[in-house]
Amino acid sequence: MKKLTLCFMLSFLTLSLTYPARALAEEGTKLPSGISRDQIGQKIQDFVKEHEKTTAGMATAVFDTNGTIYQGSFGYMDKEKGIKADKDSVFEWGAVTKLTVWISVMQLWEEGEIDLEEDIRTYLPDGFLKNLRFEKPITMLDLMNHQAGFDTIPNYLHGDKSLEEILTIYQPIQSFEPGTVTANSNYGTGLASYIVERISGQSFSDYIHEHIFEPLKMNKTAILPDLSDNAFVQAKRKEEKGYDSEGKLLGSANSELGLYSSGRATGTLEDLQKFAQTLLKKENLFHRPETWTTLYTATSTYPGSDIVRNAHGFWVSKYNVSVLGQGGHTFGFSSNLLLDLESGVGMIVMTNQSIEERYNLYMPELVFGQRKTASEATKERFSPGYYLSYRIFNSGPLSIAKIVPPFIDRLNSPNEDLLKDEFWTIDDRNGQTTLSLTSSDFKKISDSELFTDYAVTGLGLLASFFALGNILCNIFRDISHLIWHKQKKTLPRSWKVWSYLTSLGIMAVPLQLLLVFQAVLKNDFSGVSSWRYMVFAILGLLLTLAVLLPIFKKSSEKLSRGHVCLTVLTSLSALAMIANILYWSLYQWWVFQ
Repeated sequence: MKKLTLCFMLSFLTLSLTYPARALAEEGTKLPSGISRDQIGQKIQDFVKEHEKTTAGMATAVFDTNGTIYQGSFGYMDKEKGIKADKDSVFEWGAVTKLTVWISVMQLWEEGEIDLEEDIRTYLPDGFLKNLRFEKPITMLDLMNHQAGFDTIPNYLHGDKSLEEILTIYQPIQSFEPGTVTANSNYGTGLASYIVERISGQSFSDYIHEHIFEPLKMNKTAILPDLSDNAFVQAKRKEEKGYDSEGKLLGSANSELGLYSSGRATGTLEDLQKFAQTLLKKENLFHRPETWTTLYTATSTYPGSDIVRNAHGFWVSKYNVSVLGQGGHTFGFSSNLLLDLESGVGMIVMTNQSIEERYNLYMPELVFGQRKTASEATKERFSPGYYLSYRIFNSGPLSIAKIVPPFIDRLNSPNEDLLKDEFWTIDDRNGQTTLSLTSSDFKKISDSELFTDYAVTGLGLLASFFALGNILCNIFRDISHLIWHKQKKTLPRSWKVWSYLTSLGIMAVPLQLLLVFQAVLKNDFSGVSSWRYMVFAILGLLLTLAVLLPIFKKSSEKLSRGHVCLTVLTSLSALAMIANILYWSLYQWWVFQ
């Protein structure tokens, strides 16, 4: 009996000791999503099969600190010619490029060359930043957190200028005090890379090659606007095409991004994996382990909470686990880099599709679990209305863009597209309801503000139509008199000249505005040149004179009631256009000097 009891106790002890070990071993074979590591390849292939009708080309890798768990390429880099995606295909990183900037900054911080909390003007030429509106200094941490307060800028799609020249040519308005608003900023990132240039004495491209690409043996990655810093990448990229999110052709979509540090890096899946895996393993790029600890320490949280939003330039995305990384889009490509530091698992996704979400946002759920959205308590605080992204022209001559979708969204519930699969919080700042998503804040627009915006713009459109109709009617009348020799009613010549010129002045405003937006949409800096807004200022003055002129002229006594009515309507139309010039600050040419 004693022997039986002893055997039972030994068996029980053996099981109790081996079970935890077995459980831990099983746990180690699973990804954060709960899917087994040896199954992830099949899961990804099934996912691709499900979405192949809208797929162009895609490459992805899942890895840990020990190596590759899964790597695969799918679809076509040129669907029309049947060029398949493979290990030598190159993809544009988009904003994932920004991570190279923050790594560079931290390298210089480690060397004692940069103080992250110092005013960045310390590292810039005297008087370099001309549009600062707040006394509070901008720090490098503000740039890393995208909280410098800058408005957005048009992308400069030419490679003929240096970073310094581009950052000088167009400087966005600082609409918000540093540290108060989050808005993903290409300009802020560009400033940080320019500071790297000034401290290191190298071009940013040369610095990146020497301190990141070469140490990691990233031999198939380029970063210059024309990709000339890597002949293989440059030639390979010319063979490839870009597509939209539904797999429809966009053409070569090979635009040079002048502010290349914000989104031009291009290379193979293998090269990006080397970079991502190094970030995960915390090796090579820094001399001291403490620097890695600092890099991944939180630098901003969601307003009114301790939920981490950013860590020295790395955005935090919420799946079943919190992952650090960066997503990016260009015209024809989308990429994403995600790192779960706790489990030591990472993933990268690269596609030749613009603003692609199926693979870049939802396929990572296979690795990291379901994407998280706001808590139920947060959703209860949501109020329907129009919400405007802070990543826009918030003030100055281009602020009229804020009434144009997709910058402004009507959100009726927290379960709509913008919010349903995205983590967000909501808070009130100085009476302003603000939604905070991962990389940008959105403010709620009051009905009165929105009504005013559209009312002023609507009056301007009515004025334009009236002026166009007035010009056409006058032309038709004059031509008909010439053809049929009809007897003209005697009208003062001055009135006719005034009517024509005033109508032409009214029409000149929307035409000039159209030229501005045409240039901005083409990512041409000429669209924001100061002379364009000088034209608006001059037109505003001329229209003001035109409105005042009939008041002081006595010729009104010689006009018929119909012409008096036309005079009044023309003057009111001119006033409507003046109101638009003033309301939208179109006259502020000094902003872009």
